[in-house]
Amino acid sequence: MERKVIKVKRTVERNILEKGEGASSNGDGWLHQEVFVEEIFDQKVWGIIGEMSEKVFPSVNNFYKDSSLRQSNLEKYFNALFWKRPSYMFIGEAPGVHGCALTGIPFTSERVIRDGITNHHFNGTRFMAEGHSYEGSASYFWQMINRMPKPPVLWNVFPLHPYKMVNGEMKNRAPKEAEKAWGQEILLKVLGLFPSIHIITVGNHARTTCEKLKIKTSGHIIHPAHHVNEFREQFRIFL
Repeated sequence: MERKVIKVKRTVERNILEKGEGASSNGDGWLHQEVFVEEIFDQKVWGIIGEMSEKVFPSVNNFYKDSSLRQSNLEKYFNALFWKRPSYMFIGEAPGVHGCALTGIPFTSERVIRDGITNHHFNGTRFMAEGHSYEGSASYFWQMINRMPKPPVLWNVFPLHPYKMVNGEMKNRAPKEAEKAWGQEILLKVLGLFPSIHIITVGNHARTTCEKLKIKTSGHIIHPAHHVNEFREQFRIFL
């Protein structure tokens, strides 16, 4: 099937100079170097989205495939981060069935978006949600993220949703080695979008992956699904 990657209109406000430093008296602020760099950044983002949207694995939900909503959410998220200049990147294991698999943005849920919890850092960006799903890990993460001076990059070792069926219901499972191997290629491309960023691993899968790829990390925290209080205590280091 031909991949379906839908180019959406950007909704993030631009810091483009009309006159003054960096622009001519004719107001050709579009020639400003930062705008040119952003165009290259956006092309790389859509390349990543396109590559993910066409990938097929058995027992893996590719929630980006044919979903303009999730593709758009991820593009807007990365595009907003371009201007935020994040200092940290948190890497987890894989999207959850009630979280990123429905929104397209790692460590979020539909309720996090609908309740405006992302607005603290992304007030000029309109993310979309179809339902009201709740994921505890996403809520715990954003309680801490909103105490940071600027938002971090959020990503996973495997960016699609690996699942198993239990009594006719889709459940989360750990990604397999072949899945993680492909996910590592995507991870390196996402890292390339944010050079010199400080990397924090979330859970053992992320830590072992970074060790395998010889990616230098600045810290490690427990996944909030296991011990919320310990997660919060560890996260406070990065506030």
